[in-house]
Amino acid sequence: METKSEIFSQRLIKAVLWNICLQSVIAILLVFFIQVDLIHPIKWITSTFDDIFSWKLSLNIVLLGLVSFFQAYIYGSQYSRPVPKYFTRISMLMNIFSMQNIIFSTLYALNGYFTMSLYSSLAKSNFNVLKKKCENYDGQCLIEQSLFLQIGGMWMGLYYFSRSHLFGAAVLTFPHIYQEKFQQIKLVISNILSMGFQHSITPVVYYCVFYYIWGSKPRSVVSDVYSLYLEDPPLDNIISLISSGIWIGLWFYTSLFFISTYTMKTVFNIVLTEPMKFPIDSNTHMTLATALSQRLQFTSYLGALDLKNMSMTDPSRRGQTFMLSQPGGHPKNWNNLLEKCLYIINEFNKELDSINSDSYTAEVDAKSQNGFNKVLPDTPPQYTGSLRNMAQSPQLLELKKHDKKTVDNTFATAVKEEFNSFIQKLCQKPGINYFFGELVDTKLKFILIQAQPVMWTCEGLANIVSSSLKEDKYGVTQHDLPTVLSAFVSLKQNLDKLTKPGLVPRKHILNDALAIKIRSALLSSVKRSLYKIVLTFSKYIHEIPLDPEIQTAIQPFILCKEP
Repeated sequence: METKSEIFSQRLIKAVLWNICLQSVIAILLVFFIQVDLIHPIKWITSTFDDIFSWKLSLNIVLLGLVSFFQAYIYGSQYSRPVPKYFTRISMLMNIFSMQNIIFSTLYALNGYFTMSLYSSLAKSNFNVLKKKCENYDGQCLIEQSLFLQIGGMWMGLYYFSRSHLFGAAVLTFPHIYQEKFQQIKLVISNILSMGFQHSITPVVYYCVFYYIWGSKPRSVVSDVYSLYLEDPPLDNIISLISSGIWIGLWFYTSLFFISTYTMKTVFNIVLTEPMKFPIDSNTHMTLATALSQRLQFTSYLGALDLKNMSMTDPSRRGQTFMLSQPGGHPKNWNNLLEKCLYIINEFNKELDSINSDSYTAEVDAKSQNGFNKVLPDTPPQYTGSLRNMAQSPQLLELKKHDKKTVDNTFATAVKEEFNSFIQKLCQKPGINYFFGELVDTKLKFILIQAQPVMWTCEGLANIVSSSLKEDKYGVTQHDLPTVLSAFVSLKQNLDKLTKPGLVPRKHILNDALAIKIRSALLSSVKRSLYKIVLTFSKYIHEIPLDPEIQTAIQPFILCKEP
């Protein structure tokens, strides 16, 4: 059976190959435009081809390809595992110094260094080597502009890593309507170019300030290691830095680095989000139900997307969903699919319910503090009746339970609860709470970022149930209509509570634009799903055995009054 790692590995290799091809195209275009010579076009074309097939360009592209592969593996592996939870500043700080981030930052720094070396070598300048022959001394002198660019390349790599991975959420963006790869690249290429030149201004300014303050230290180290002199004005001087014009070259090369990085990220996103068809029932390939069971992982996204597409555009696979097993006559395919869909919806609903229940935690904690007194009453139980009847007495069974082992377990539980209570009170102290206290809206934002498969699962399940009215000749789905409607209504009610500030604790009021959009999109998706089912079964809705609360909740959908 095809595993989730095989699916991920195949797409990863495809993404790396696409990325190397696009990086090569960018390098070739750069060579072509740098050597523009309209007066001598033949010389222009021949010199361009000479540089394209030179060993320098080939070596730099190979090095960029190797770095891109390892970078892509770590970048893509974030989507093959559940998203880690960082709800406090101390957990975020510990994550910054994790082994994965250390390796990733090193790869980004190397990527920036090789990219800067590649582009500076293509420009046919002396800024891709550190040494030159001195004009006023007998020996080798340092080309500080080259050192400035090389350190700047590593700086840009670390800057992009910190902005995109340490202080930003890595989220796969699935297109609403899937298009071919070339079409998607054509649509985003102009945006990538403009973003590359705009976003490079800020890190260049930061780097110039950094080099003005600390530039003498790396210059001294390199000069001492290679025994080089410095005959040009040092660049850690504002006038020398501005007059040299090297900052213009740094800005141009940084723009190209951001363009190549954005291109890489776009290619990965396009390849990884390509829809995939999972079989409904198979012994050799991963089925749709198995893909959906990989909750909060990359395969779950593909499964949920396939469920939505299948429910809307694939009647043949929908027919397999409604089939009965032979022999036996059981709706095995439907039961497996429904179980995984309800698991995704209900687990997400539980997490939202825990958010909505935070306002009552104080009351729950107060009750839990009195739990030890309830377990060990002050007065022993009284027993009545004759000796003969004590063997049948339920009070005697209660007496048997109060042995030494039970008392020890109860005492250990009470000590653990007291310790947890002490830790919670300690974390509320002003200085400690800054590092160990839960950040505002972090938990809710973390939950909502993972809502995309829930949207597709709701819409896919609703479309399948609605199609069953005409396509399900065995009626295997009608039996589960109350369960599906109850899950949707419960999810909608929890989402409604999140939109009412008076019902949401202050620490869960959203301030993030992305999380607010996801919340609105999820609520709209659930409403569409309820409308789809209720309007399809409107003639028979009162014959469905629903709880009174569910009947009341779907009444606005029956009357089409739910906004």
